[in-house]
Amino acid sequence: MLTSRKTFLPFALPSISEEAIEEVAQVLRSGWVTSGPKVKQFEMEFGDFVGSKESIAVNSATAGLHLALEAIGLTSEDAAITSSITFTATTEVICYFGAEPILTDVDPIHNLMTPESLRETIESKCKWNGKELKSKKTGKRIKAILPVHLAGHTCDMEGLLKIAKEYNLYVIEDAAHAFPAVHKNKMIGTWGDFTVFSFYATKGITTGEGGMVTTSHKEAAERIRKMRLHGINRDAFNRPGWYYEVVDAGYKYNMTDIAAALGVVQLKESHGFWERRIEIAKHYNQEFSSLKGIKLPKEDPNGIHSWHLYRIEVDPKIAKVGRDTLVEELKERNIGTSLHFIPIFEHPYYKKTFQYNRKEYPNACSMYDKSVSLPLFAGMTKSDEKDVIDAVKDILG
Repeated sequence: MLTSRKTFLPFALPSISEEAIEEVAQVLRSGWVTSGPKVKQFEMEFGDFVGSKESIAVNSATAGLHLALEAIGLTSEDAAITSSITFTATTEVICYFGAEPILTDVDPIHNLMTPESLRETIESKCKWNGKELKSKKTGKRIKAILPVHLAGHTCDMEGLLKIAKEYNLYVIEDAAHAFPAVHKNKMIGTWGDFTVFSFYATKGITTGEGGMVTTSHKEAAERIRKMRLHGINRDAFNRPGWYYEVVDAGYKYNMTDIAAALGVVQLKESHGFWERRIEIAKHYNQEFSSLKGIKLPKEDPNGIHSWHLYRIEVDPKIAKVGRDTLVEELKERNIGTSLHFIPIFEHPYYKKTFQYNRKEYPNACSMYDKSVSLPLFAGMTKSDEKDVIDAVKDILG
């Protein structure tokens, strides 16, 4: 057995430069620390980066998904289709409205919603009356699909959009893992009706907590801007005086200038972060290619992978050990891992509330038994990289 590292290596850490720290310090000195000029700057620069007409900063991707669904008028009479392999946020926001989340299985290679799995879900769990698509279980109207770009590999957006158009469905992309991914020469952020990004601490760029909604729908963007701050018709930065009006019951989802200041610099540094993650992922693939019983992640043939995560699958019938043993032995060597994700239908709340049948999701179940995410972040040193490689090869080799 290899000697353990002296310090613990988490599966992800943010990279915060001195320039970013100084940018945040300038905001703190300015006296304007809540939503203000820095948020406006971040929104404009992010929109330019991904090519979006409208970009709205919020305090989390969860908030962004919630506001996108609110903007399309989702109600308790509706349902939405999303992937069985995602973080709970994608599904819970559907539940906020009392709507029904309908889950698709995923493909066995990248664990994504595909046009095939979406079509199969529509045919088996929904019914079309010529005007509306409805849930067979509840009779609720299907209003949207929420595809999830997983680990940095993009969904087949052209195929999904074609089906969405066929059934008059909105498309809201969960792109928490997809910055700055590219699908068929077009950046993620401009494919669906809405795209929601995450700037959580482990993401490609971070604002600590935060998110961004991009869309080409101007009226919907204005709705989201209003609803992210209590339903007030003017935010404090643009308010000419003391007077304002609450025109709807909104939420407290605005991003602060402190967070946006960090985001402005992170956005500028994002290509460097991305290039380093690509370098590590390629090195992992080279070093692990001779190991038996593990499935390695692949490049995206239809675009450019963001390499947010490096996920492998371990087959215990062929490999020396199973996934759980690998995780425990890496932990003993002071190397952290994570799982992306426990399928939605495995969580007690969703089991109890929606009675999902796990037999309907064979690919998701297979992934759950085998998958693990290894450390991958821009701040990893060559020594960190070598420690992960040596440990995995020692355990599985």
